[in-house]
Amino acid sequence: MDDQDFIYEQIEMNSILADSSTPTLIKALEVNLHGHIPLFGRMPRTTVWQEDGFLAVLTGLDPSECHVYLAHYGPDEADAKIKHVLERYRSQGCLPMYWQVGPSTQPAGLGKDLEACGFTFFARAPGMAVDLRKLEHTPRLPDGFIVEPVRTGDQLRQWVNILAQVDDLSNALRDGFYLMFDGLGLDPNSDSQLFLGMEDGRAVATSRLFCAGGVAGIWHVTTLPEARGKGYGTAMTMAVAQAGHQKGCRFGILYATPAGYGVYRRLGFQEYCHIDVYKSPGLKGVTP
Repeated sequence: MDDQDFIYEQIEMNSILADSSTPTLIKALEVNLHGHIPLFGRMPRTTVWQEDGFLAVLTGLDPSECHVYLAHYGPDEADAKIKHVLERYRSQGCLPMYWQVGPSTQPAGLGKDLEACGFTFFARAPGMAVDLRKLEHTPRLPDGFIVEPVRTGDQLRQWVNILAQVDDLSNALRDGFYLMFDGLGLDPNSDSQLFLGMEDGRAVATSRLFCAGGVAGIWHVTTLPEARGKGYGTAMTMAVAQAGHQKGCRFGILYATPAGYGVYRRLGFQEYCHIDVYKSPGLKGVTP
């Protein structure tokens, strides 16, 4: 067993992560991300594809959620494996799809192999973490703005509608997210908690807590375009961080968008790793 495998097992065994070493936090970032994948199985027309060293999602709801999240291949297997994956996605009409290359991806140069098979570089997401004990002092909420936990179906519908508008999701994927979190995300004891930001009684912002890998994952921090620039993103991030701390987590993690990166740095988050995302050709660009 190598050091990475040992760290991975230690994170999975421990309910709360206390080790602040860089390799452990990097692995916690990956474990928290990969912990989401079974949730996709709650959506219709969606398959979680899991094999030894491989984890992916195929969905007919929207190609934007067709992702390979984890791949461990031998150096001589990459070309054949990539083509096999592309063929399965193509056969189910799930192209274009996206392939994430993270710290534990094997081989280390898989990005170049993907480009050789027609993929193009799409985005880089910095993985960041912070000691939640340093975020105990909460900034004052903007006037007229409150953060509410999502506990009802009506609140959940508002939550997914904001997410769909900001991320330009299809109606089918929007409804799929509703089914994903219905019940699970409404339970106050669940490891997945949703939050809704209200401006003078109107829902304008979202965020979500997901506890896995011994850390508090901060996800889906969004604000409607007309409500930006007022500090709501910071407030929604802090709401999740506090909820994670209350659940006993010492560290909070997230993957930053370009728009949010500066906000997270000002809050004290540090970058520990990144995930590169590659986009496949569309249906016309992949031949059987």
